[in-house]
Amino acid sequence: MRKNNTIFKKSSAGFTLTELLIVVIIVGILATLALPMLVKTMEKAKLGEAASNLSLIRTGEKIYFLENGYFSGGITGIDTLNIEDPNTATSRYFDYTITSTAGAVSDFTARAARQSSAPSPYNTYYYEISKSGTITSNGPLQP
Repeated sequence: MRKNNTIFKKSSAGFTLTELLIVVIIVGILATLALPMLVKTMEKAKLGEAASNLSLIRTGEKIYFLENGYFSGGITGIDTLNIEDPNTATSRYFDYTITSTAGAVSDFTARAARQSSAPSPYNTYYYEISKSGTITSNGPLQP
């Protein structure tokens, strides 16, 4: 007579809770390491807006100087330049101003200040351009 030996086999049709927790922890660590680099890359991309608009303002100031013999300066500002005012753009990351005095014949300085809605510490950074065309910054990102 033959005995019927039934062997129960354990089915492995899924992941254990421990395996899932390890995967979640690894993904969390990778996200923690990647997030600061992502934010820095996004801020560097936004810096392109400031560099482009500051160059536009510089060109407008040079044309204004050729027509009038002096730079537009503080009181009249960007509105008097024959350019599209970057402050009127609906989605922008910077506020633009001209910080020189009205009627200046030697130099001007245009500033792009990061809006206060930017993440810290980027909301304290600004970029400036002068007649020479050199863009300077008080922050670590350079154009």
